[in-house]
Amino acid sequence: MLAAPTPSLGQEIDIGDTQVQYNRGMNVAPIYEGWTKNPDGTIDFWFGYLNQNFEEVLHIAIGPDNRIEPLGPDAGQPTVFVPRRRTGRAVQRRETMVFSVEVPNTWTRDDELVWTINAHGRSDRAIALYLPIYELTGPRGSNTPPALEVNIESDSIALPGTATLSTSLSDAAQDRRRRSANVRWVHYRGRGTVRFSPGQTLFPEGQDAIENLETTTTARFSQPGTFMLRAVAYDGDLYVAENVTVAVSEH
Repeated sequence: MLAAPTPSLGQEIDIGDTQVQYNRGMNVAPIYEGWTKNPDGTIDFWFGYLNQNFEEVLHIAIGPDNRIEPLGPDAGQPTVFVPRRRTGRAVQRRETMVFSVEVPNTWTRDDELVWTINAHGRSDRAIALYLPIYELTGPRGSNTPPALEVNIESDSIALPGTATLSTSLSDAAQDRRRRSANVRWVHYRGRGTVRFSPGQTLFPEGQDAIENLETTTTARFSQPGTFMLRAVAYDGDLYVAENVTVAVSEH
């Protein structure tokens, strides 16, 4: 399970709108969001990214072109990078709080954790530092992360079959739950495309506690392969995520 607060305004990056906008052929910028400390003293470094393309989905396999150092190359990062959004504030146009990497409690301010992505001939890095300025603020009031359980009807399907995904969600009562609170599915790893129906489900309106909200989604795959799918629940303050893996074969 991954759980983290919303990135603070101080961690937004500038995403300028230029006269030339590219649908494809551009790079992916990894972004260091900040860190949170766990009760046992370990530290979670949080990352997001900005795919500079407006249409091109990039698939970058774990390895020299998509690596975490020194704890990787595979430290749980995505291999599917969706295009940037066209509207909203800078932090709303990119993918935020995508994954975290846990480092030991012996980590110092001099240590660095680096995520490197090479795409279309350009190499970009995000350097995670354990400095006070990068500490992510906690939730509003006494809010706690949603509780999320995920299930897949079968982890092996043959095309043109589909995968049936389900979630069970609980969330404590809040003084002010944002209307954008939702649970959604993301294509996290695996080449090809995945179409979810529905792609997201909004939390019920109101501030009351949510107990065992059940959702069902169908995933349709464009080609055979092994796919990692991620359910993400967001209550307006905190994210929580769970993964499932499905093997897709020819019909």
